[in-house]
Amino acid sequence: MNTAFTKVPKTLGISDFRASLADNLAKAKKTPLVITDRKGGESYVVLGADAYNELMELWEDEQAGRTLARLIKENKSKKLIPWEKVRGSIK
Repeated sequence: MNTAFTKVPKTLGISDFRASLADNLAKAKKTPLVITDRKGGESYVVLGADAYNELMELWEDEQAGRTLARLIKENKSKKLIPWEKVRGSIK
């Protein structure tokens, strides 16, 4: 699934969401829905499990990229160990 994650406007009040729960959950499989509480204060995002998993994978990839960039920066001036030496020490 290739979901496009962009900011979405507030779309439904909680009462409207509950009134058509099955239809709204079907919509959430295709695109995230933002619902607000009765007073319009708190907002909640409802999305399908596949979209959530994809979002988590994107987040994990971003975190891994940041970690890699940090490690490269930290080790920039350190002496490199030749692969042959590393491989020889494993045997």
